[in-house]
Amino acid sequence: MNILNVCDSSSWDLVAYQALHTAARFLRLGHNAAVLCHKNSRLHAECVKLKVGTRPLNLGSKFGFFETGGWDIVHFYNPSGISPLSLKKARSVSRIFITQIKLGSPKTFEKLAQLQPYVDLYIGACNSVQEEFSIAGIEPCRTFMVPPGINIGRWESAMLIKPAMFKKRPYKVGTISMDTTLKEQELFLMMAKEVLDVLPETNFMVVGVRDERIRELARGLGISHKVDILWERSDIPEVMAIMHIYAKTARREGLSMSLIEAQASGVACVIPRLKGLSDFTVHERNGIIVEPGDPLSCARAVIRLISEPATCHNMSKMAFDYVNNNMSVPVVCNILQRLYEDSLQKQV
Repeated sequence: MNILNVCDSSSWDLVAYQALHTAARFLRLGHNAAVLCHKNSRLHAECVKLKVGTRPLNLGSKFGFFETGGWDIVHFYNPSGISPLSLKKARSVSRIFITQIKLGSPKTFEKLAQLQPYVDLYIGACNSVQEEFSIAGIEPCRTFMVPPGINIGRWESAMLIKPAMFKKRPYKVGTISMDTTLKEQELFLMMAKEVLDVLPETNFMVVGVRDERIRELARGLGISHKVDILWERSDIPEVMAIMHIYAKTARREGLSMSLIEAQASGVACVIPRLKGLSDFTVHERNGIIVEPGDPLSCARAVIRLISEPATCHNMSKMAFDYVNNNMSVPVVCNILQRLYEDSLQKQV
């Protein structure tokens, strides 16, 4: 098959990651795959590293002025500025897929629903996105749920050392957040304060956005000596390897790449009950779900995991198994390949 992935965002996030790694996987499987993206984006640079062919995305491309001939599948990932003209032109020679990963606003899904005449299949990255498709009026028979894929090998090494890590004390509890409002980081530090009141030997780490105010928040709570502030890192697999518990203190709905990476690394996770974030977690099995915005609820879950090492380890193993069996790039691409093949056969 000839497969063109289209990503019109300049951000390097879960959306761009999917466009890149699904294309790379299809190339390894013997298909012809390429990515249409902004030339100055990190996605373009990553495509070059992995030897994935690229096509330039410019203003003309958004209005349908790009070469669609020869592509069996044109797969749009989280399209934001897509026009009906673009889809109409592509649909005349290709099968059209749209994957929506971010939840977004109702208007986002209403715009997607208006494109139904030109779309073969809408793919939601989680059940919450599927629900938004339905609310927007997209026919259920034209939707499917495929979870985001992750290159599990990069994180498996962290999982392999977890049996030894769970014997070590004190436990290290961490979070990764790029929230520039610092509300997520503040909630994490408030949770850390509650945990330290009960288990004073526990250590914490905050990874992500660089802002000295995070240190000030920790000092204000009197816990700065127990919190490592690591800023944004490029060695996240190594960070996950030394982390026992990942506590996500997000306040907004949506999928989280760092949460998936933590589960793929065998880190026991405490997750707020929010659409997207908690969609792939079964409470008390592959994670603990707590109420959002409640540092005390999160602290209780962390204290329990530290106090019950066997429970913590079992939960981390189940989290890894779930991601490995359902969200690895090979598994995700096998599902996509079947969907592509079914779509092409229906047109014969």
